[in-house]
Amino acid sequence: MCVDTRRSRFFGRAEFLGVLGVATAMPAQLSQANRPGLKVPAGLSAGNARAAHIAAASPFIAETYGATVALASSISQKTLREGVLALLEDPKPTYAAKYPSSESRAALRERLVREGLLAPSAPLTALFPPGTEIDSRHAPQPFWSAAGSDAMSHHSYPGGLAVHETFNARIAAAFADVYDRAYFGGRATVDRDTVVAAAFYHDVMKSIVFQWNADGTIFEETTIGGTGGHHALSGAEAIARGCSPAFVITLLSAHAAPSLGDEAKVVTWCRAAALIAAVDPLEYGLLRKVGPQFVLAPAFVPLEAFVSYLSDHDYVLSIQALRAVLPQLQRVAPPYLGAGAYPTFSWFKNAALSHLSAIGLYQTLASGGESAFDRAVSDFARVPSARLG
Repeated sequence: MCVDTRRSRFFGRAEFLGVLGVATAMPAQLSQANRPGLKVPAGLSAGNARAAHIAAASPFIAETYGATVALASSISQKTLREGVLALLEDPKPTYAAKYPSSESRAALRERLVREGLLAPSAPLTALFPPGTEIDSRHAPQPFWSAAGSDAMSHHSYPGGLAVHETFNARIAAAFADVYDRAYFGGRATVDRDTVVAAAFYHDVMKSIVFQWNADGTIFEETTIGGTGGHHALSGAEAIARGCSPAFVITLLSAHAAPSLGDEAKVVTWCRAAALIAAVDPLEYGLLRKVGPQFVLAPAFVPLEAFVSYLSDHDYVLSIQALRAVLPQLQRVAPPYLGAGAYPTFSWFKNAALSHLSAIGLYQTLASGGESAFDRAVSDFARVPSARLG
């Protein structure tokens, strides 16, 4: 089982199911008339609330989220499908409930430090960011308003996480089909449900790691087990929600294939995720021991783990796009700042990318140059719903 059925404040149950129906009927694109309404909940921090308003006003993000729900709803395994949809509805970090006191949380941090999985200087918020307090009822922001990465990396704008994960899930489904056609005579051999669900699960804790400061900047991420902390936290969340060991290994293979010498990395992330989820990685079935060494439990790692790794390569273009587009946005931003629509450059950047995307603006630069870029930004800035002031 891998499901959480708590009610969300981010997207009402009836409204969520309505979007699911619309998105299922139109998986590739939603018409403007049928675009799902994204409601900003009360009680968010100032930064998270502003980011949510930006994402909710963006046709690009609304259409993407509709496609996200459609793809998740296409998972045929009932419990896996319901688990992914529950995450999209409210990505509350349930692993945090395993540590009901400040003392237990500090003890987890110290254990990870002793195991060499966390730097001694790492703050407790590396494991328990704001919004994971003992009495937290919901995630600190909606899935559909979270950034896909930090400020200088891929999809670093409100709604970027939904864009990134939906892209990866589509790539995973396509890879599964290509492998089936190339090696198995078209028989459904690579499990599509697993690779699609893993694409949604493996970054889901970015919803708590990459929250928004009041000035429009993004929370800093701490490394856990040699990679971005969200990775181990997402694995821990999958364990906390009852996902199978094979599924957890698959989602934790997104950052490195369990082959060609990188198996040890996946082992490390399995250890970290298990510790955070308060389970024994051996008893849970993630790992086994060969002498003193931990190795992955399966003697032959499933194909789905390799597809998971292959699907997580949108960053190759999206990071380059951001780094090319950012100085161009800095160049054109001054007339829109301060007394204009945006209080800081970060919020201007966030809104522009949420509406136009870094890859979209990169293509504008590549095909039309700076003049075309300037027109695109000017057209965006004239839309009343895009303004913050």
